[in-house]
Amino acid sequence: MALMGKPCAEQNLALTWQLSEIHGWGLVGVHTALHLIDRGRPPLLLEKPLLSTMRPENRKRLESLMDGHQQITAIADRSGNRMLGLNDCTVLHALGNGFVAGPLSARFRGSRNVGVIAFEDTLFDEDTLRRARSYDRIVVHSEYNRALLAEQGITDVDCAFQGVDPDELAPVPPARRFGDRFVVFAGGKVEFRKGQDIVLAAFRRFHERHPDALLVTAWHNPWPHTSADIAESPLVPSAPAVGDNGKLRIVEWAMDCGVPPEGFVDMGFLGRGQIAAILAECHAALFPNRCEGATNLVAMEAMACGVPIILSANTGHLDLIRDGNCLPLSRQVPVPDPAGRRRGWGESSVEEAVAHLETLYTDRAAALSRADKARAFLRGERTWRAFAETFVTAVA
Repeated sequence: MALMGKPCAEQNLALTWQLSEIHGWGLVGVHTALHLIDRGRPPLLLEKPLLSTMRPENRKRLESLMDGHQQITAIADRSGNRMLGLNDCTVLHALGNGFVAGPLSARFRGSRNVGVIAFEDTLFDEDTLRRARSYDRIVVHSEYNRALLAEQGITDVDCAFQGVDPDELAPVPPARRFGDRFVVFAGGKVEFRKGQDIVLAAFRRFHERHPDALLVTAWHNPWPHTSADIAESPLVPSAPAVGDNGKLRIVEWAMDCGVPPEGFVDMGFLGRGQIAAILAECHAALFPNRCEGATNLVAMEAMACGVPIILSANTGHLDLIRDGNCLPLSRQVPVPDPAGRRRGWGESSVEEAVAHLETLYTDRAAALSRADKARAFLRGERTWRAFAETFVTAVA
């Protein structure tokens, strides 16, 4: 392993994943990097950031990191297949389910190596435990994940809760683009874990009682093949088909599941600049997710925008639920788990989801009171700045 001192001499944290503003990992990287720049400790980016996805103010500040990225990339290219050791540098490794690292983790090791993970697959076989124990420290994004690791005897673990950007999600007056409809929002990429099948089943029944209700979704999945597992649910006839353009045929799928055309709008992929405006039109948001390894950024953004919210009381969602800040789906039944990969997952009740939608529909004042409590909680405790401060302290 070739050792290098200079690239990290002035930058003692290095990130192995791509910074962007289109998914959770990217946002974790963006706000960590911005915080480190503010502290005079700009990080070393081992992966090229996706600057084109970022808001202009963030892109401008993060462009300063490109020189360091280009230098380390050039050095790595000259080294061939050798692993590069970065002296006096803590390398942060992005890990997926099973504690599997990305390709850059095979190219770079620091004098310290910290694994960063939000996992939903709870199978801890021998190889998974070996990989988890190969890091000097692990940082997770939920107490659910920390407790699962503690059960395996892995205790050098810190938790940093992900956040929202209050400036980005400032209150916006509704444009009434949906008229006088009672608008229910549901977001997150389609997959069994996210529970869109439960949303459709609950909304179909709710719409039968209230034809003025409208379900507005942002269920785009940039990896559409991963949506196939939702066919496991008995609540839907099949998974959504993939169109010739490579995108999921969400509207057609919702109709197949019994939601009438006049009760459904799919927004496709929402860019960062569109989120606050769409959420301003909504009277409720429904998230009956079966599992969240972190705390569900889409749900947090809805809470920060003042949308009354219904949350499944399981896994990472438990770190968002506070007295009176949401309507929790408390009737949780264990999800079938023949392979031991779904410990702690919860199946929400369709009937309870319908009842909660009724509550929000019939008592708008109480709904807004809950929403105000949620917004204060998010903006007071769960900002990206608070995350970055905790995260950087945890990995130090």
